[in-house]
Amino acid sequence: PGLALLTEWVGVGRIPTPASVAVIGGGNTAMDLARVLKGAGVAQVYVITHNGLPGPDVPDEDAMRALPREIVQAQEEGVEILAHRGVRRLLLRGERVVGVEMVHMKKLPDAAGRLRRVAFDGTETVLHVDMVVPAIGEEIDPAGLESLLNGAGHLEIDASGATASSGVFAGGDATLHGGTVTEAVGAGRRAAHGIDRWLREAPVAGPADRDEVAPVGIEGLNLAYYEQAPRARENVLPVAERGGDAEIDRGLSEEQAGGEARRCLSCGECLACDNCFTLCPDSAVLKTREAASDGSHYVFDYQHCKGCGLCANECPCGFIEMVAED
Repeated sequence: PGLALLTEWVGVGRIPTPASVAVIGGGNTAMDLARVLKGAGVAQVYVITHNGLPGPDVPDEDAMRALPREIVQAQEEGVEILAHRGVRRLLLRGERVVGVEMVHMKKLPDAAGRLRRVAFDGTETVLHVDMVVPAIGEEIDPAGLESLLNGAGHLEIDASGATASSGVFAGGDATLHGGTVTEAVGAGRRAAHGIDRWLREAPVAGPADRDEVAPVGIEGLNLAYYEQAPRARENVLPVAERGGDAEIDRGLSEEQAGGEARRCLSCGECLACDNCFTLCPDSAVLKTREAASDGSHYVFDYQHCKGCGLCANECPCGFIEMVAED
């Protein structure tokens, strides 16, 4: 029903606008629907969710799945989020919904330490609304794929997207790793590499692709070589001007986008800064015209290298790593 209303809004520009609506769910669909209803003129919009608002006192497993930005913007626009609530029953007058009975809920550890959702009897409250819309997400159609599902009802895959069935790859919402479009696109790319290896009868796990190499964290960088630059703030439509189908997130200007690109620390990617070549006391770092096997334009002369570590210490982006010899 939640997606159906959003489809109606996108397709014909209309959506029911009673005085008050309760949206049940805590994901992006629920947030989108609540914000559309508010923008269309519904006076009171509530989001009822089993999960808690993201925060330091709420475990990730119990936090709302919606993007934090969506939650904040919904609250700015007047949507009221009733967190850690479950709907016990609908209240009807004849065939018309007039409210819901809610109960407080929370995930608590059981005897084995696993988080289980618990309802607290005696905390029931009534919320009077004119319409209730479930927006609790979609489930995959497992027909023909039952043997590939895990306990959560998703397709089980490895790092390359391969399932337990030879030649079958998966990604996106059908797996546990695809909650957003960006994640789904990344899963498709990894699966494409896996399919290519499978068709060539190479090991699907194969050598790591560039995007599968362990990333270099901030602790692996030499920040003394970088200038501090403030992060660009995304242009967002003021709350007073929102409504209807107005675009709220305006993105970055060309100047801001260029500034963000210049802020890139190139973590783990050679900057060709020449620090290693210039600072090596033993001239054991040589420059090459063609790119070396690691993608850089430097090679090491291990006949002269004494392992002092200066090149690794002074590498701004963590591209050079010292490892112990066998």
